Amino acid sequence: MSWFEDWFDSPLYEKLYSKRDEKEASRIADLIEKEIPVSDYKNILDLGCGRGRNSLALAKRGYHVTGIDLSKKAIQKAKSNAKEKNLKNVDFYIRDMRDPIPKQFDAIVNLFTTFGYFLEDEENKRILRTTAKNLRKDGILFIDYLNPEYVEKNLVPSESGVYENLAYQVTRKIEDEMVFKSIQFKGESLDKPVKYIERVKLYDLDWFKSELNRSGYEITKTYGDYEGGVFQSDSPRMIMIAKLQ
Repeated sequence: MSWFEDWFDSPLYEKLYSKRDEKEASRIADLIEKEIPVSDYKNILDLGCGRGRNSLALAKRGYHVTGIDLSKKAIQKAKSNAKEKNLKNVDFYIRDMRDPIPKQFDAIVNLFTTFGYFLEDEENKRILRTTAKNLRKDGILFIDYLNPEYVEKNLVPSESGVYENLAYQVTRKIEDEMVFKSIQFKGESLDKPVKYIERVKLYDLDWFKSELNRSGYEITKTYGDYEGGVFQSDSPRMIMIAKLQ
């Protein structure tokens, strides 16, 4: 089992990232709506949708959203959230983002660094090629990714905390052009300490320009944060808008 299948299906994942709320999803949705107006790009694929936070934010704005994720538990939660909010214009499916879907979309979004998870570069490149197969001509690919230079300069080696009687310890390191995050939980509710690993490739903008071009795209805009700030070396995010040629 891959690290992301193991970790993202864990109930502890939701506990650690509980602060990711609808307000944060609304910020990125504002930028998406600006760059991908619903009047021109009605049907959107949310690639690696997780528990559907961003998919639901977009559905509330009138988009028809299809969310896919490899995590069964995440998709179950996303469906439950959509039902709770009575949103009929969003669907969720368990799928591998490397595999094409028998449908074309007006736009595809890949948010909060749900890219670069695979150890082999070719597998990550395959995702970009797959998106091109699922987009209409002149469709938009919106990628929200970490900024490697920012990560390297601002890496927090360790942090700890307590959530619902569970103590957690997070350690981070950069090695072999990847950023690693180790998360360990301890608590009375656990039989023994539980440890998970996150691992993301540190691809820079030049890498994306080259690989997106090979997949038939041209990057038309870049941003450095969810407010639409200019992308530069100290930007916290690397947001790319690419058009399929």
